[in-house]
Amino acid sequence: MWVTLQRRDVRTIAHYTGLLIVGIGLAMIVPLVTAVSLKEWAPALDYLMGMGISCAAGMTLALLSPKNTPLNRSNALIVTALAWLAASLVAALPLALSGNYGSYLDALFDAMSGLTTSGLTLVQDLDHLALSHNMWRHFTHLIGGQGIVVAAVSIAIGLRGGAMSLYIAEGRDEKILPNVMHTTRFIWFVTSVYVALGTIALTIVNLTIGMEPVRSGLHAFWATIATYDTGGFGPQSMNALYYHSGVFEFVTVVLMIAGTLNFNLHADVWRGDRGELFKNIEARAWSTNVVVLVVFSTLGLAATRVFTGVPEIIRKGVYHIFSANTGTGHQTLYAAQWARDYGGLAMGAVILAMAFGGMASSTAGGIKALRLGVIFKGIVWRIHESLAPKSAVITERFHHLDDRELTDALLNNALMVFMLYMFTYVTGALIGAAYGYPMGEALFESVSAAANVGLSTGITNPAMPTVLKLVYILQMWAGRLEFVALFALFASFVVSFGRRRTEGRSS
Repeated sequence: MWVTLQRRDVRTIAHYTGLLIVGIGLAMIVPLVTAVSLKEWAPALDYLMGMGISCAAGMTLALLSPKNTPLNRSNALIVTALAWLAASLVAALPLALSGNYGSYLDALFDAMSGLTTSGLTLVQDLDHLALSHNMWRHFTHLIGGQGIVVAAVSIAIGLRGGAMSLYIAEGRDEKILPNVMHTTRFIWFVTSVYVALGTIALTIVNLTIGMEPVRSGLHAFWATIATYDTGGFGPQSMNALYYHSGVFEFVTVVLMIAGTLNFNLHADVWRGDRGELFKNIEARAWSTNVVVLVVFSTLGLAATRVFTGVPEIIRKGVYHIFSANTGTGHQTLYAAQWARDYGGLAMGAVILAMAFGGMASSTAGGIKALRLGVIFKGIVWRIHESLAPKSAVITERFHHLDDRELTDALLNNALMVFMLYMFTYVTGALIGAAYGYPMGEALFESVSAAANVGLSTGITNPAMPTVLKLVYILQMWAGRLEFVALFALFASFVVSFGRRRTEGRSS
Protein backbone atom coordinates (compact mmCIF):
# COMPACT_ATOMS: atom_id res chain seq x y z
CA MET A 1 0.00 0.00 0.00
CA TRP A 2 1.34 3.42 -0.97
CA VAL A 3 1.57 5.95 1.86
CA THR A 4 0.23 9.44 1.20
CA LEU A 5 2.15 12.37 2.65
CA GLN A 6 0.16 14.10 5.35
CA ARG A 7 0.66 17.69 6.47
CA ARG A 8 2.69 16.58 9.49
CA ASP A 9 4.96 14.53 7.17
CA VAL A 10 5.57 17.58 4.95
CA ARG A 11 6.44 19.69 8.00
CA THR A 12 8.80 17.02 9.33
CA ILE A 13 10.52 16.69 5.95
CA ALA A 14 10.84 20.48 5.70
CA HIS A 15 12.28 20.64 9.23
CA TYR A 16 15.12 18.19 8.62
CA THR A 17 15.82 19.47 5.11
CA GLY A 18 16.06 22.97 6.54
CA LEU A 19 18.59 21.85 9.17
CA LEU A 20 20.77 20.31 6.45
CA ILE A 21 20.58 23.51 4.39
CA VAL A 22 21.72 25.50 7.44
CA GLY A 23 24.65 23.10 7.70
CA ILE A 24 25.70 23.89 4.12
CA GLY A 25 25.44 27.61 4.86
CA LEU A 26 27.64 27.25 7.94
CA ALA A 27 30.19 25.28 5.89
CA MET A 28 30.69 28.40 3.72
CA ILE A 29 32.71 29.81 6.62
CA VAL A 30 35.68 27.86 5.23
CA PRO A 31 35.85 29.64 1.82
CA LEU A 32 34.87 32.91 3.52
CA VAL A 33 37.90 32.70 5.85
CA THR A 34 40.03 31.73 2.85
CA ALA A 35 38.82 34.78 0.92
CA VAL A 36 39.45 37.17 3.84
CA SER A 37 42.88 35.67 4.54
CA LEU A 38 43.94 36.06 0.92
CA LYS A 39 42.26 39.48 0.55
CA GLU A 40 39.82 38.27 -2.10
CA TRP A 41 37.13 40.77 -1.16
CA ALA A 42 34.65 40.17 -4.00
CA PRO A 43 34.49 36.40 -3.34
CA ALA A 44 34.17 37.15 0.39
CA LEU A 45 30.95 39.03 -0.36
CA ASP A 46 29.76 36.09 -2.48
CA TYR A 47 30.08 33.79 0.53
CA LEU A 48 28.51 36.26 2.94
CA MET A 49 25.49 36.42 0.64
CA GLY A 50 25.49 32.65 0.19
CA MET A 51 25.62 32.07 3.94
CA GLY A 52 22.86 34.57 4.59
CA ILE A 53 20.48 33.11 2.02
CA SER A 54 21.24 29.49 3.01
CA CYS A 55 20.80 30.04 6.75
CA ALA A 56 17.65 32.14 6.28
CA ALA A 57 16.04 29.60 3.95
CA GLY A 58 17.12 26.67 6.11
CA MET A 59 15.86 28.16 9.36
CA THR A 60 12.55 29.09 7.74
CA LEU A 61 12.03 25.46 6.75
CA ALA A 62 13.30 24.13 10.08
CA LEU A 63 10.82 26.26 12.03
CA LEU A 64 7.88 24.66 10.21
CA SER A 65 8.06 21.77 12.66
CA PRO A 66 9.24 21.60 16.28
CA LYS A 67 12.60 20.20 17.38
CA ASN A 68 13.12 16.47 17.93
CA THR A 69 10.28 15.65 15.56
CA PRO A 70 10.25 11.86 15.00
CA LEU A 71 11.40 10.76 11.57
CA ASN A 72 10.22 7.46 10.10
CA ARG A 73 12.05 5.52 7.41
CA SER A 74 9.96 6.68 4.45
CA ASN A 75 10.30 10.34 5.44
CA ALA A 76 14.03 9.85 5.96
CA LEU A 77 14.37 8.65 2.37
CA ILE A 78 12.57 11.75 1.12
CA VAL A 79 14.65 14.06 3.32
CA THR A 80 17.85 12.46 2.04
CA ALA A 81 16.85 12.87 -1.62
CA LEU A 82 15.71 16.46 -1.07
CA ALA A 83 18.76 17.32 1.02
CA TRP A 84 21.18 16.58 -1.82
CA LEU A 85 19.18 18.72 -4.24
CA ALA A 86 18.60 21.54 -1.73
CA ALA A 87 22.26 21.49 -0.68
CA SER A 88 23.32 21.80 -4.32
CA LEU A 89 20.90 24.66 -4.92
CA VAL A 90 22.37 26.74 -2.07
CA ALA A 91 25.99 25.60 -2.60
CA ALA A 92 25.72 26.96 -6.15
CA LEU A 93 24.90 30.51 -5.00
CA PRO A 94 28.45 31.82 -4.38
CA LEU A 95 29.70 30.03 -7.49
CA ALA A 96 27.00 31.68 -9.61
CA LEU A 97 28.06 35.06 -8.20
CA SER A 98 31.73 34.46 -9.04
CA GLY A 99 31.45 35.40 -12.72
CA ASN A 100 33.09 32.12 -13.77
CA TYR A 101 29.85 30.42 -14.77
CA GLY A 102 27.67 31.18 -17.76
CA SER A 103 24.48 30.73 -15.77
CA TYR A 104 23.10 29.64 -12.42
CA LEU A 105 22.40 26.22 -14.01
CA ASP A 106 26.11 25.82 -14.75
CA ALA A 107 26.93 26.70 -11.14
CA LEU A 108 24.29 24.22 -9.95
CA PHE A 109 25.88 21.58 -12.18
CA ASP A 110 29.23 22.11 -10.44
CA ALA A 111 27.64 22.18 -6.97
CA MET A 112 25.87 18.86 -7.62
CA SER A 113 29.05 17.47 -9.15
CA GLY A 114 31.07 18.55 -6.12
CA LEU A 115 28.69 17.25 -3.46
CA THR A 116 28.15 13.93 -5.25
CA THR A 117 31.95 13.67 -5.75
CA SER A 118 31.48 13.40 -9.51
CA GLY A 119 34.08 15.93 -10.68
CA LEU A 120 32.53 16.97 -14.00
CA THR A 121 32.68 20.75 -14.33
CA LEU A 122 31.27 23.65 -16.34
CA VAL A 123 33.50 26.33 -14.81
CA GLN A 124 34.97 28.90 -17.20
CA ASP A 125 38.61 30.02 -16.99
CA LEU A 126 39.41 27.58 -14.19
CA ASP A 127 43.10 28.49 -14.27
CA HIS A 128 42.25 32.01 -13.01
CA LEU A 129 39.46 31.11 -10.58
CA ALA A 130 39.71 32.80 -7.17
CA LEU A 131 41.40 30.62 -4.56
CA SER A 132 38.42 30.87 -2.23
CA HIS A 133 36.09 29.59 -4.96
CA ASN A 134 38.47 26.72 -5.60
CA MET A 135 38.41 26.07 -1.86
CA TRP A 136 34.61 25.84 -1.92
CA ARG A 137 34.53 23.59 -4.99
CA HIS A 138 36.88 21.14 -3.32
CA PHE A 139 35.29 21.49 0.11
CA THR A 140 32.00 20.27 -1.37
CA HIS A 141 33.85 17.02 -2.13
CA LEU A 142 34.78 16.76 1.54
CA ILE A 143 31.17 17.31 2.63
CA GLY A 144 29.62 15.02 0.03
CA GLY A 145 32.28 12.31 0.14
CA GLN A 146 31.42 11.31 3.68
CA GLY A 147 27.75 12.17 3.09
CA ILE A 148 25.73 15.27 3.86
CA VAL A 149 23.91 13.44 6.64
CA VAL A 150 27.17 12.08 8.09
CA ALA A 151 28.57 15.62 8.10
CA ALA A 152 25.49 17.00 9.82
CA VAL A 153 25.11 14.19 12.35
CA SER A 154 28.78 14.29 13.34
CA ILE A 155 28.53 17.91 14.43
CA ALA A 156 25.04 17.33 15.92
CA ILE A 157 23.13 20.18 14.27
CA GLY A 158 19.79 19.01 15.61
CA LEU A 159 19.48 15.67 13.81
CA ARG A 160 19.77 13.34 16.79
CA GLY A 161 16.09 12.41 16.68
CA GLY A 162 16.33 11.03 13.14
CA ALA A 163 20.06 10.33 12.94
CA MET A 164 19.85 6.57 12.37
CA SER A 165 17.00 6.81 9.86
CA LEU A 166 18.87 9.43 7.84
CA TYR A 167 22.16 7.51 8.08
CA ILE A 168 20.55 4.38 6.62
CA ALA A 169 18.62 6.37 4.00
CA GLU A 170 21.89 7.80 2.69
CA GLY A 171 22.95 4.31 1.62
CA ARG A 172 25.04 3.33 4.64
CA ASP A 173 23.29 0.26 6.02
CA GLU A 174 26.25 -1.04 8.02
CA LYS A 175 27.12 0.47 11.37
CA ILE A 176 30.85 0.50 12.13
CA LEU A 177 30.26 1.24 15.82
CA PRO A 178 27.09 0.56 17.86
CA ASN A 179 26.21 4.27 18.13
CA VAL A 180 25.52 6.27 14.96
CA MET A 181 27.19 9.38 16.41
CA HIS A 182 30.36 7.41 17.12
CA THR A 183 30.18 5.85 13.66
CA THR A 184 30.02 9.20 11.88
CA ARG A 185 32.84 10.59 13.99
CA PHE A 186 34.97 7.54 13.21
CA ILE A 187 34.37 8.20 9.49
CA TRP A 188 35.57 11.79 9.96
CA PHE A 189 38.56 10.63 12.03
CA VAL A 190 39.70 8.28 9.24
CA THR A 191 39.16 11.05 6.70
CA SER A 192 41.14 13.57 8.76
CA VAL A 193 44.12 11.22 9.03
CA TYR A 194 44.29 10.55 5.30
CA VAL A 195 43.70 14.20 4.38
CA ALA A 196 46.50 15.29 6.72
CA LEU A 197 48.95 12.68 5.45
CA GLY A 198 48.03 13.31 1.81
CA THR A 199 48.35 17.08 2.17
CA ILE A 200 51.82 16.76 3.73
CA ALA A 201 53.02 14.33 1.05
CA LEU A 202 51.66 16.33 -1.89
CA THR A 203 52.94 19.61 -0.46
CA ILE A 204 56.44 18.15 -0.50
CA VAL A 205 55.89 16.95 -4.08
CA ASN A 206 54.65 20.39 -5.16
CA LEU A 207 57.60 22.15 -3.50
CA THR A 208 60.07 19.86 -5.28
CA ILE A 209 58.55 20.68 -8.69
CA GLY A 210 58.96 24.41 -8.03
CA MET A 211 55.64 25.68 -6.68
CA GLU A 212 55.77 28.47 -4.08
CA PRO A 213 54.84 27.44 -0.48
CA VAL A 214 51.28 28.81 -0.08
CA ARG A 215 50.23 27.58 -3.51
CA SER A 216 51.91 24.21 -2.85
CA GLY A 217 49.92 23.74 0.34
CA LEU A 218 46.59 24.76 -1.17
CA HIS A 219 47.03 22.59 -4.26
CA ALA A 220 48.08 19.68 -2.04
CA PHE A 221 45.03 20.08 0.22
CA TRP A 222 42.65 20.33 -2.72
CA ALA A 223 44.20 17.40 -4.58
CA THR A 224 44.07 15.27 -1.42
CA ILE A 225 40.40 16.03 -0.82
CA ALA A 226 39.51 15.45 -4.47
CA THR A 227 41.41 12.15 -4.48
CA TYR A 228 40.55 10.62 -1.11
CA ASP A 229 36.89 11.61 -1.50
CA THR A 230 37.07 10.24 -5.07
CA GLY A 231 35.83 13.57 -6.44
CA GLY A 232 38.08 14.59 -9.29
CA PHE A 233 37.94 18.39 -9.22
CA GLY A 234 41.26 20.07 -9.89
CA PRO A 235 42.42 23.68 -9.45
CA GLN A 236 43.82 23.69 -13.00
CA SER A 237 42.17 22.85 -16.30
CA MET A 238 44.83 20.22 -17.02
CA ASN A 239 43.80 18.31 -13.88
CA ALA A 240 46.49 15.82 -12.72
CA LEU A 241 48.45 16.31 -15.96
CA TYR A 242 49.31 19.81 -14.69
CA TYR A 243 51.84 18.39 -12.20
CA HIS A 244 53.79 16.15 -14.61
CA SER A 245 55.00 14.07 -11.67
CA GLY A 246 55.16 10.32 -11.27
CA VAL A 247 55.40 10.76 -7.50
CA PHE A 248 52.22 12.87 -7.52
CA GLU A 249 50.45 10.08 -9.40
CA PHE A 250 51.72 7.43 -6.97
CA VAL A 251 50.54 9.37 -3.90
CA THR A 252 47.13 9.99 -5.45
CA VAL A 253 46.72 6.30 -6.35
CA VAL A 254 47.34 5.42 -2.68
CA LEU A 255 44.70 7.99 -1.69
CA MET A 256 42.31 6.60 -4.31
CA ILE A 257 42.60 3.12 -2.78
CA ALA A 258 42.09 4.53 0.72
CA GLY A 259 39.03 6.47 -0.46
CA THR A 260 37.38 3.51 -2.15
CA LEU A 261 37.94 1.19 0.81
CA ASN A 262 34.79 0.31 2.76
CA PHE A 263 34.85 2.22 6.07
CA ASN A 264 34.12 -1.08 7.83
CA LEU A 265 37.33 -2.48 6.32
CA HIS A 266 39.15 0.62 7.52
CA ALA A 267 37.89 -0.17 11.02
CA ASP A 268 39.01 -3.81 10.79
CA VAL A 269 42.48 -2.83 9.57
CA TRP A 270 42.85 -0.22 12.31
CA ARG A 271 41.82 -2.84 14.88
CA GLY A 272 44.59 -5.11 13.57
CA ASP A 273 42.43 -7.56 11.59
CA ARG A 274 44.24 -7.20 8.25
CA GLY A 275 43.15 -10.69 7.22
CA GLU A 276 39.69 -9.28 6.43
CA LEU A 277 41.18 -7.56 3.38
CA PHE A 278 42.10 -10.93 1.87
CA LYS A 279 38.97 -12.96 2.62
CA ASN A 280 36.32 -10.26 2.13
CA ILE A 281 34.25 -10.84 -1.03
CA GLU A 282 34.11 -7.12 -1.77
CA ALA A 283 37.88 -6.63 -1.53
CA ARG A 284 38.42 -9.68 -3.74
CA ALA A 285 35.89 -8.55 -6.34
CA TRP A 286 37.33 -5.03 -6.45
CA SER A 287 40.96 -6.17 -6.77
CA THR A 288 39.98 -8.66 -9.48
CA ASN A 289 38.23 -5.88 -11.41
CA VAL A 290 41.30 -3.67 -11.20
CA VAL A 291 43.77 -6.37 -12.28
CA VAL A 292 41.68 -7.54 -15.26
CA LEU A 293 40.87 -4.04 -16.46
CA VAL A 294 44.47 -2.85 -16.07
CA VAL A 295 45.52 -5.71 -18.37
CA PHE A 296 42.88 -4.74 -20.94
CA SER A 297 43.81 -1.08 -20.69
CA THR A 298 47.53 -1.61 -21.17
CA LEU A 299 46.95 -4.01 -24.07
CA GLY A 300 44.65 -1.46 -25.69
CA LEU A 301 47.20 1.33 -25.24
CA ALA A 302 49.98 -0.83 -26.63
CA ALA A 303 47.86 -1.57 -29.70
CA THR A 304 47.36 2.14 -30.46
CA ARG A 305 51.14 2.75 -30.57
CA VAL A 306 50.50 6.36 -29.54
CA PHE A 307 52.36 6.08 -26.24
CA THR A 308 56.00 5.09 -26.55
CA GLY A 309 57.69 2.64 -24.23
CA VAL A 310 56.33 0.03 -21.85
CA PRO A 311 56.73 2.19 -18.70
CA GLU A 312 54.57 5.01 -20.15
CA ILE A 313 51.90 2.54 -21.32
CA ILE A 314 51.72 0.86 -17.91
CA ARG A 315 51.73 4.22 -16.12
CA LYS A 316 48.84 5.58 -18.20
CA GLY A 317 46.88 2.33 -18.05
CA VAL A 318 47.24 1.76 -14.31
CA TYR A 319 46.53 5.37 -13.33
CA HIS A 320 43.35 5.74 -15.34
CA ILE A 321 41.90 2.36 -14.34
CA PHE A 322 42.43 3.21 -10.67
CA SER A 323 41.01 6.68 -11.25
CA ALA A 324 37.97 5.26 -13.06
CA ASN A 325 37.31 2.27 -10.82
CA THR A 326 37.55 4.26 -7.59
CA GLY A 327 35.40 7.02 -9.07
CA THR A 328 38.12 9.62 -8.57
CA GLY A 329 38.12 11.15 -12.03
CA HIS A 330 41.69 12.45 -12.14
CA GLN A 331 43.24 12.20 -15.58
CA THR A 332 46.67 12.74 -17.08
CA LEU A 333 45.28 13.08 -20.60
CA TYR A 334 43.65 15.90 -22.51
CA ALA A 335 39.93 15.25 -22.94
CA ALA A 336 40.20 14.81 -26.70
CA GLN A 337 42.75 11.99 -26.25
CA TRP A 338 40.18 9.54 -24.90
CA ALA A 339 38.57 8.99 -28.28
CA ARG A 340 41.56 9.92 -30.42
CA ASP A 341 44.53 8.24 -28.71
CA TYR A 342 43.32 5.88 -25.99
CA GLY A 343 41.92 3.27 -28.35
CA GLY A 344 38.81 1.08 -28.40
CA LEU A 345 39.92 -1.65 -25.96
CA ALA A 346 41.56 0.72 -23.49
CA MET A 347 38.64 3.15 -23.58
CA GLY A 348 36.22 0.26 -23.13
CA ALA A 349 38.18 -0.91 -20.08
CA VAL A 350 37.92 2.56 -18.55
CA ILE A 351 34.16 2.68 -19.21
CA LEU A 352 33.74 -0.70 -17.46
CA ALA A 353 35.93 0.46 -14.58
CA MET A 354 33.73 3.55 -14.12
CA ALA A 355 30.54 1.51 -14.40
CA PHE A 356 31.60 -1.12 -11.84
CA GLY A 357 32.86 1.41 -9.28
CA GLY A 358 34.52 0.95 -5.90
CA MET A 359 33.32 -0.47 -2.60
CA ALA A 360 30.10 0.08 -0.69
CA SER A 361 30.11 2.35 2.39
CA SER A 362 32.97 4.36 0.94
CA THR A 363 33.32 7.61 -0.99
CA ALA A 364 33.23 5.78 -4.36
CA GLY A 365 30.31 5.52 -6.79
CA GLY A 366 29.14 3.05 -9.40
CA ILE A 367 27.50 -0.36 -9.07
CA LYS A 368 29.96 -1.37 -6.29
CA ALA A 369 32.23 -4.39 -5.99
CA LEU A 370 30.09 -6.00 -3.27
CA ARG A 371 27.12 -6.29 -5.62
CA LEU A 372 29.33 -7.67 -8.39
CA GLY A 373 30.71 -10.26 -5.98
CA VAL A 374 27.21 -11.24 -4.87
CA ILE A 375 26.03 -11.52 -8.50
CA PHE A 376 29.02 -13.74 -9.35
CA LYS A 377 28.27 -15.93 -6.33
CA GLY A 378 24.64 -16.05 -7.46
CA ILE A 379 25.65 -17.32 -10.90
CA VAL A 380 27.78 -20.05 -9.30
CA TRP A 381 24.85 -20.90 -6.99
CA ARG A 382 22.40 -21.26 -9.88
CA ILE A 383 24.83 -23.39 -11.92
CA HIS A 384 25.44 -25.62 -8.91
CA GLU A 385 21.67 -25.98 -8.37
CA SER A 386 21.08 -26.92 -12.01
CA LEU A 387 23.68 -29.67 -11.86
CA ALA A 388 22.66 -31.09 -8.47
CA PRO A 389 19.96 -33.76 -7.88
CA LYS A 390 16.43 -32.35 -7.39
CA SER A 391 16.37 -33.52 -3.79
CA ALA A 392 19.59 -31.68 -2.92
CA VAL A 393 19.46 -28.37 -1.04
CA ILE A 394 22.23 -26.16 -2.39
CA THR A 395 23.42 -23.16 -0.42
CA GLU A 396 26.10 -20.59 -1.24
CA ARG A 397 28.06 -18.66 1.37
CA PHE A 398 30.35 -15.65 1.20
CA HIS A 399 32.38 -13.56 3.61
CA HIS A 400 31.71 -9.85 4.05
CA LEU A 401 32.78 -8.71 7.52
CA ASP A 402 31.38 -12.05 8.72
CA ASP A 403 30.22 -15.30 7.13
CA ARG A 404 26.88 -14.94 5.38
CA GLU A 405 24.51 -17.11 3.41
CA LEU A 406 23.50 -15.91 -0.02
CA THR A 407 19.73 -15.52 -0.22
CA ASP A 408 17.32 -14.72 -3.02
CA ALA A 409 16.65 -11.33 -1.40
CA LEU A 410 20.34 -10.37 -1.42
CA LEU A 411 20.82 -11.56 -4.99
CA ASN A 412 17.68 -9.84 -6.26
CA ASN A 413 18.66 -6.56 -4.59
CA ALA A 414 22.11 -6.67 -6.19
CA LEU A 415 20.62 -7.46 -9.61
CA MET A 416 18.02 -4.69 -9.28
CA VAL A 417 20.64 -2.01 -8.56
CA PHE A 418 22.86 -3.41 -11.32
CA MET A 419 20.04 -3.11 -13.85
CA LEU A 420 19.09 0.41 -12.68
CA TYR A 421 22.65 1.60 -13.17
CA MET A 422 22.89 -0.05 -16.59
CA PHE A 423 19.57 1.51 -17.63
CA THR A 424 20.80 4.92 -16.48
CA TYR A 425 24.12 4.54 -18.28
CA VAL A 426 22.47 3.57 -21.57
CA THR A 427 19.69 6.17 -21.35
CA GLY A 428 22.18 8.99 -20.82
CA ALA A 429 24.26 7.70 -23.72
CA LEU A 430 21.26 7.61 -26.05
CA ILE A 431 20.33 11.18 -25.13
CA GLY A 432 23.90 12.29 -25.79
CA ALA A 433 23.93 10.48 -29.13
CA ALA A 434 20.61 12.14 -30.01
CA TYR A 435 22.40 15.50 -29.76
CA GLY A 436 24.95 14.35 -32.31
CA TYR A 437 27.81 13.14 -30.12
CA PRO A 438 29.55 9.87 -31.11
CA MET A 439 27.98 6.92 -29.27
CA GLY A 440 31.23 5.81 -27.63
CA GLU A 441 31.93 9.26 -26.22
CA ALA A 442 28.29 9.71 -25.18
CA LEU A 443 28.40 6.40 -23.29
CA PHE A 444 31.70 7.37 -21.65
CA GLU A 445 30.25 10.68 -20.44
CA SER A 446 26.97 9.13 -19.28
CA VAL A 447 28.71 6.45 -17.23
CA SER A 448 31.05 9.06 -15.78
CA ALA A 449 28.10 11.17 -14.60
CA ALA A 450 25.91 8.37 -13.23
CA ALA A 451 28.81 6.57 -11.54
CA ASN A 452 30.04 9.88 -10.02
CA VAL A 453 33.47 9.63 -11.63
CA GLY A 454 34.27 12.84 -13.51
CA LEU A 455 36.42 11.65 -16.39
CA SER A 456 35.41 13.47 -19.57
CA THR A 457 35.93 13.19 -23.30
CA GLY A 458 35.11 16.89 -23.63
CA ILE A 459 31.34 16.61 -24.04
CA THR A 460 30.84 18.23 -20.64
CA ASN A 461 31.51 21.90 -21.30
CA PRO A 462 29.59 25.20 -20.89
CA ALA A 463 28.39 25.07 -24.51
CA MET A 464 26.69 21.67 -24.32
CA PRO A 465 22.88 21.56 -24.64
CA THR A 466 20.83 22.59 -21.60
CA VAL A 467 18.89 19.32 -21.65
CA LEU A 468 22.13 17.36 -21.44
CA LYS A 469 23.24 19.46 -18.45
CA LEU A 470 19.97 18.60 -16.71
CA VAL A 471 20.33 14.91 -17.63
CA TYR A 472 23.82 14.75 -16.13
CA ILE A 473 22.67 16.59 -12.98
CA LEU A 474 19.89 14.01 -12.57
CA GLN A 475 22.33 11.16 -13.21
CA MET A 476 24.82 12.44 -10.64
CA TRP A 477 22.01 12.88 -8.10
CA ALA A 478 20.50 9.44 -8.75
CA GLY A 479 23.86 7.69 -8.84
CA ARG A 480 24.98 9.15 -5.52
CA LEU A 481 21.73 8.08 -3.82
CA GLU A 482 21.70 4.69 -5.58
CA PHE A 483 18.15 5.38 -6.77
CA VAL A 484 16.06 4.24 -3.77
CA ALA A 485 15.81 7.61 -2.00
CA LEU A 486 15.13 9.38 -5.30
CA PHE A 487 12.40 6.89 -6.23
CA ALA A 488 10.86 7.36 -2.78
CA LEU A 489 10.79 11.13 -3.34
CA PHE A 490 9.12 10.90 -6.75
CA ALA A 491 6.70 8.17 -5.69
CA SER A 492 5.56 10.02 -2.59
CA PHE A 493 4.79 13.19 -4.50
CA VAL A 494 3.08 11.37 -7.38
CA VAL A 495 0.90 9.29 -5.04
CA SER A 496 0.06 12.23 -2.78
CA PHE A 497 -0.76 14.51 -5.70
CA GLY A 498 -2.82 11.81 -7.41
CA ARG A 499 -4.91 11.05 -4.33
CA ARG A 500 -5.56 14.68 -3.57
CA ARG A 501 -6.64 15.21 -7.17
CA THR A 502 -8.99 12.22 -6.94
CA GLU A 503 -10.44 13.43 -3.64
CA GLY A 504 -10.97 16.88 -5.14
CA ARG A 505 -12.94 15.45 -8.06
CA SER A 506 -15.09 13.24 -5.83
CA SER A 507 -15.97 16.14 -3.56
